[in-house]
Amino acid sequence: MKTTLLILLTAATLARAADPQKATELWQQSLTAETNGDYKAALENVLSFKNAGGETYLAAVRAGWLSYLDKDYDKAVQFYTAAARQEPRALTPHLGLTHTYLAQQKPEETLRAAKAGLGIDQFNFKLLLIAGELLFNQGDYRKAETYFDRAHHQQPEDPIAMSWLGWSQIGAGQPRLAAPVFERLMQINPDGYLVREGYAVTHGPPPGGPGGPPPRR
Repeated sequence: MKTTLLILLTAATLARAADPQKATELWQQSLTAETNGDYKAALENVLSFKNAGGETYLAAVRAGWLSYLDKDYDKAVQFYTAAARQEPRALTPHLGLTHTYLAQQKPEETLRAAKAGLGIDQFNFKLLLIAGELLFNQGDYRKAETYFDRAHHQQPEDPIAMSWLGWSQIGAGQPRLAAPVFERLMQINPDGYLVREGYAVTHGPPPGGPGGPPPRR
């Protein structure tokens, strides 16, 4: 009886606190503040949106995004983590965590977040590229190849996925597999990052010499 009464009192309190019209106004104010580049005000508005009865997940995931834009990465992680707990099948919080950890230069955490996102959407192109690049940088070329292969077959026209696939195959000691990849790249993006170098590894120096832009890092 006491438990039932407590639930009823809590529900009544929440009903009195909720203000749908106010919540709508605060959400719109948050969008306007974001457009104006005032991320702190936008965050305050979205937290007030939640206090006015706005949906908890929406508030958390948007608070994560605004904190990320404001470069307050620790807060972004907290909000995105809360959003992921509230909606376990939602992809957006894991995308947010992946990019936040990437901005913090935390490769282990980034890879973990990317894999969690891929557990929900195994064909997410951005997460496949991020996870593949991290594994490539760790020297785990075969695992990287599985991610890049999946990304490449999802978007066969994308030169970035194509190049990463070829280089992961070279790293895994399979230059013959990489050869047709770099042949296609020489047709559509010969001046792309390390394309001529990849072609040189698989075919010998291409017409015009090794070329290619300098390393990114």
